[in-house]
Amino acid sequence: MTDIVKQDIIEKKIFLIRNKKVMLDSDLALLYEVSTGRFNEQVKRNVKRFPDDFMVQLSKEEYHSLRSQFATLKRGQHRKYLPYAFTEQGVAMLSSVLNSERAIQVNIGIMRVFVNIRKVVSANKEMLNRLNQLEDKFDKGIKTIFEIIRKPLGSKLLSPKEPFSNKKTIRDIICSCEEYVYWIDKYFSKAGMDWLLELLNTKKVKLVKILITPEKADEKFISLYNDLKEEFKNNGIKCDLRFITDKNLKADIHDRWIISKDLCYNIPSTDTVMRGQYSEVKRTTNFPPFNDWWRKSKDV
Repeated sequence: MTDIVKQDIIEKKIFLIRNKKVMLDSDLALLYEVSTGRFNEQVKRNVKRFPDDFMVQLSKEEYHSLRSQFATLKRGQHRKYLPYAFTEQGVAMLSSVLNSERAIQVNIGIMRVFVNIRKVVSANKEMLNRLNQLEDKFDKGIKTIFEIIRKPLGSKLLSPKEPFSNKKTIRDIICSCEEYVYWIDKYFSKAGMDWLLELLNTKKVKLVKILITPEKADEKFISLYNDLKEEFKNNGIKCDLRFITDKNLKADIHDRWIISKDLCYNIPSTDTVMRGQYSEVKRTTNFPPFNDWWRKSKDV
């Protein structure tokens, strides 16, 4: 059966408040096609079904932040009480409280959106950390869940539904490099070499340094790297590769980066992009200490 409320409408009504994914009483009432007053009357009659992990009342600060960003109230409209926010469990309970066919069908659509959120977030550990930490950034205001997912702190989500676009994102980064390319990826693979060979602007880039761990560097990998190095040499580009062998250094390097003149990107591993897994690319001003790591690494 087709959901009676479109998914994109529901997506815009799920917020992150107090580190919880919630929906507001007024938004739910609108979806159920009842007044907010009538909706809350039904909830209060069954208040024992809504413990704190099912329903919370917003503070004045939260409410004002919400109003200023999302215009949740029409101009001139006022509420006697602060809004209530319902978690996924609370929303699930509402269908039994409201006891209408529309409430049941609306809740089916809402539950499907919550399931989609879990799939996206659980597939991306870094995104989960960002969601968990967002409460510390409350002064920047309440955000919708899908606003965070689709634009997580300035980063671009790479989705398995868009494998060619994902590869294009990395390709665009490589094409934009000037003077040098420093690529840090403990599990750098042949795909990275292919992209460098195909996309690097040989007129603008004259130095390539790749920092990896030796686990991936079997004889075939080394042979491919030597071929890449020779081709780059013919184009006037110096290419070097070093192994991260120091245990402490391995522990320090958690992420992967492409660094060039005036730019630095946090990136997924080349294998992650090729497999079409959830990941993200984010431009950052926090440049890692590449030169220090390079000095501590071992020549091939």
